Amino acid sequence: MNPPKERNIPSGTSPLAGPTLTPKVTPLKVGGRLAEEDQGQEQDEKDAPSAREPRKPGRTRGGRRPAPAVKDAVAHTVRLDPEEATEVDLFVLALRDDARRTRLDKAEVYRELQRLAREDDSVRRKLLRRIKP
Repeated sequence: MNPPKERNIPSGTSPLAGPTLTPKVTPLKVGGRLAEEDQGQEQDEKDAPSAREPRKPGRTRGGRRPAPAVKDAVAHTVRLDPEEATEVDLFVLALRDDARRTRLDKAEVYRELQRLAREDDSVRRKLLRRIKP
């Protein structure tokens, strides 16, 4: 009896083979623009005689300022009862979800609330009404 002949079956047609992956051939989008456009802009910037102006100190990252370096940080302690602590944790988690962020700590929320009160007079007045005797 003769053994059956072996046949090479292309992987795409065999039900036992996994999917065939093909490389993506379209240009990569970066920040809503095509990567090719960015390269063109970078080339224009290099050709420009003046360098880009340095960023102004203060707010970065879409209105948020990064946390201070550990060596520069000053610790503040806020004492809360267990019920308040749970409420604060849930509030920060809800803010994190609403902002569609993967990380958000209480210190950042505290810093931004302080900035908001300093910059917005209506928020400052509401805060004063709550803390005045």
